[in-house]
Amino acid sequence: MMKSTMLIVEDDKGLLPSLERSFTRRGYEVFGVSTVSEATKLLKQRGIDLVLLDIQLPDGSGLDVLTMTRNIDNETVVVMMTAFPEVKTAVEAMKQGASDFVIKPFDLEELHLTVERSMETRRLRRNVHLLKREKRVRDETTEMLGNSSVVKQVQELIGKVAKTDAIVLVTGETGTGKELVADSIHCLSLRSEGPMVKVNCSAFSEQLLESELFGHEKGAFTDARETRIGLFEMANGGTLMLDEISEMKLDLQTKLLRVVEGQSFRRIGGQREIHTNVRIIAATNRDLSSQVQAGLFRQDLFFRLNVFEINLPPLRNRGSDIVLLARHFLQGSVLLLRKGQMHLTGQVEKLLLRYQWPGNIRELRNVVERAAILCETDQITVGLLPAEIQSSAFLSKQVNSDGSIASLNEMNRRYVSHVLQSLGGNIAQAARVLGISRNTLKAKLGNQPSDGS
Repeated sequence: MMKSTMLIVEDDKGLLPSLERSFTRRGYEVFGVSTVSEATKLLKQRGIDLVLLDIQLPDGSGLDVLTMTRNIDNETVVVMMTAFPEVKTAVEAMKQGASDFVIKPFDLEELHLTVERSMETRRLRRNVHLLKREKRVRDETTEMLGNSSVVKQVQELIGKVAKTDAIVLVTGETGTGKELVADSIHCLSLRSEGPMVKVNCSAFSEQLLESELFGHEKGAFTDARETRIGLFEMANGGTLMLDEISEMKLDLQTKLLRVVEGQSFRRIGGQREIHTNVRIIAATNRDLSSQVQAGLFRQDLFFRLNVFEINLPPLRNRGSDIVLLARHFLQGSVLLLRKGQMHLTGQVEKLLLRYQWPGNIRELRNVVERAAILCETDQITVGLLPAEIQSSAFLSKQVNSDGSIASLNEMNRRYVSHVLQSLGGNIAQAARVLGISRNTLKAKLGNQPSDGS
């Protein structure tokens, strides 16, 4: 279990080391500083659980540190230390977000109790946030629910690996739900109270991605106007998801391998070795073994990342789960759009099952939401589906039962029938869509001579 971190801001050179020793013995990782500027710098560089803060400091007020703390991490606990005449200021600090205050001179045991009480309040608050996040993850990961055997296998793998700290490689086509799997693993893990940090490796240039991951020191390069912590530090004690890992350049892969193996790194321009405790989840829509053979991905990094692979099935292989998901997305869209209850017609469900879904779950969600927006009744009909889904259904009908290809006249008749059916049997509307008269439409359906329109 990781130690809680404490920042003590106190300019009394006799009191500060005493407090540092006392709270170190009680299991905290303690950082002691005596000025506003030192406190500000450390808050920007490290994740701090609790700040024990004097109000009167040589270069400013402790209230400035309180404001900075609230801006950086609103969940950080702040306990103020104040002399008796400054009680009004301490009360004002409480209004600004401080958890509690103690009056100097104080009894050390009293201070310990105050700190522990504040930390317990923080733990309870974080537990509430965790429960809310778990509920959100359960709601958002419905895509991984279903009756198909491939999905049940994925569910089982998530449950097993979440209990460990093993590196996970999530693979699958774009839109299959890789990010949601990462969320589920983190939420069900022992790291769930820690941060969940994500980065898309394809969204940055090599230099920017390196800075994003490892941070940089002030002056490390032209635009480095101040020290910045990276995602590995932000994710300390939690999970870091490296999405589209296959897009990372080889030089940066080498630096990543060092962190994966040693759990330590240096910021760009830095000399100090920084240790981190991070669980890595990598994701890609590419075949990394092929990338290795092509010289685009380091083999040693691939072996380190491929500890436990979860391959997500494409939507087209999930059978009746498609309808289950479509119904779920429709319910969500109805709530979002504040419309009355809607349902999918049987014909729509058949079309959804027949379509190949190149965009997978993401495409299905968009299709259903679009149909819900356009729908003016309580039924999602074929006419509300995108043309590519309708046409795929039509084209699949052009082979006769004996395997022969339908004639041009037969295909023409079937197409006219398909359009009419998709428009709910509205002959006038179908005629307008086809660009023919109503009589011509009737003639084509009945295979009778038309009026030439």
